[in-house]
Amino acid sequence: MKEIGLVVDIEDFNALVKIDRKTACENCKGCGFGTQDGKSIIVHAVNQANALKGDTVELDMDTPNVLTAAFLIYTIPLIALMFGILSSYGVMKIVGHQSEALSFIFGIICLGLSFLLIKKNEDKIKKSRKFNPVVVSIKGKALL
Repeated sequence: MKEIGLVVDIEDFNALVKIDRKTACENCKGCGFGTQDGKSIIVHAVNQANALKGDTVELDMDTPNVLTAAFLIYTIPLIALMFGILSSYGVMKIVGHQSEALSFIFGIICLGLSFLLIKKNEDKIKKSRKFNPVVVSIKGKALL
């Protein structure tokens, strides 16, 4: 996955790059939440090309890593929700007490626990840099 963006700041070995959100995402506020204009986001990227503030750069992130990140964020919580609902429903059926509402509540609890698990491992995931985009080239130098 390749993107073009503008380096807005440099932190250690990372570049903070402002990229425009795609039109396919315009109705979703997920990654635009907290941005000033809602049309662009700031991402932390490994500054492999030694870009400077103001440079226009090309970012790259391996497609398998994008898919793995999407799996972690979307599929694991969905699996936890379904596991919670189905397992509690099965257990309640065995003990002779059926309640769809309790099964749903247990599913929501499992969903919340999956989010907590992901949040707990967030620092470890960030340190691995596996899911960080990389500045691979400079498309335009900053005007000083």
